[in-house]
Amino acid sequence: MRGPSGEFTNDNLKGKWTFVFFGYTHCPDVCPTALSLLRDVRGKVAAAGGTLPEVVFVSVDAGRDTPELLGRYVPAFDPSFKGVTGSDEALAPLVKTLGVFYERHEKDDPRNYLVDHSAAMYLIDPQGRLKALFMPPIPAERMAEDYQALTGGGVR
Repeated sequence: MRGPSGEFTNDNLKGKWTFVFFGYTHCPDVCPTALSLLRDVRGKVAAAGGTLPEVVFVSVDAGRDTPELLGRYVPAFDPSFKGVTGSDEALAPLVKTLGVFYERHEKDDPRNYLVDHSAAMYLIDPQGRLKALFMPPIPAERMAEDYQALTGGGVR
């Protein structure tokens, strides 16, 4: 996978807690809502004095979502957020491991199409392993509390 800062591998996930969300920049609803929620979760964790999670947005639409576009879109929600993308082949191992679903509907119009995709947010631990799965709808406060309980932050 690749982002505005170059190659992105599983090693980039090690040593920190990371929320990973799969989507695409042209998404009309689920993706902006999820990225806004993750911004709010980080804010609540920060206010409670907890360890801030990283956030990685993985685009499943590499044909339109270039690293440059991701470099503008993703940080608009929070400057610390990272955006990455890759071909279906590059995404396959991660998608299969996490059970992510996506399907592009580009046959009708190759420039303007929707992508069906999972809405889950995946929490990856500092060893690069899946720790938890968060499904919307979930309030930011509850997600922040659950995150802190899972990470040993314990701050409420």
